[in-house]
Amino acid sequence: MATAQELTPAAIRALTREVSAAEAEALHEQISQLMRQRIESGEWPEHLKLPAEPELAGALNVSRGTVRRAIRTLIEAGLLKQTRGKGTFVRGQMLEQEFAQELISTAQSLDREGVEYQTQVLSARVIQAPSHIAAHLGLPADDLSVLAIRRTRSVAGEVVYLLDNYLPTVLCPDLSPQVLQDRSLFGVLEHDYGVTVESVRRTFSAILPDDDVSAAMSLRPGVPVLYLEQISYQANGNSVEYSDVWVRGDRVRISSWIKR
Repeated sequence: MATAQELTPAAIRALTREVSAAEAEALHEQISQLMRQRIESGEWPEHLKLPAEPELAGALNVSRGTVRRAIRTLIEAGLLKQTRGKGTFVRGQMLEQEFAQELISTAQSLDREGVEYQTQVLSARVIQAPSHIAAHLGLPADDLSVLAIRRTRSVAGEVVYLLDNYLPTVLCPDLSPQVLQDRSLFGVLEHDYGVTVESVRRTFSAILPDDDVSAAMSLRPGVPVLYLEQISYQANGNSVEYSDVWVRGDRVRISSWIKR
């Protein structure tokens, strides 16, 4: 991935000239408002990297705490995002998810980006696994029972993910699906059942959703979706779960940071 464009010294100087301690408005509010204007106008484009807090505070001649409050305001407004170890960036209108490159769930990815979301469990029941799921999970012929859970994840009132998870009942015989409204599946498996996911195989494709998926996601006809097939494994190679995940293609895009 190309190096992110960084805020230029000239742009910082222009910002500095507009910040005044003589104004009645608090300094952090002035700074956040000036930044907001530049982001919303497009002057500061998507993926633009801001200087580190100490550098920005020095350039603006304010405290680091003032800069931190201004940045936090814009993160909460969805205009900036912070990526651990990489810095603070201008966020675009699309949600960016990095779960294509590392072992994190959609929930963990949203948490990392500071995006508020809601998870709803739509259904949960024990079923006999369809043949392809039984094969992926390596289920014995005399026990094909799996716990099938359907959930949605919504951002700003819109469903952006639909998740169908299938888990062998032997791994989590007393799992209450309702706990998954507040906790990630991987977290529940590890902390409640001692089942640690060590690796996953994820396959992405673009598809036209069927009526069932469209209804569950409240989609209009023709809205694109990304389909993700996921199979999770323990360190010994045994399968933990199989998932079908549908992602709103007009609200989410998958990104990767790649180094050579």
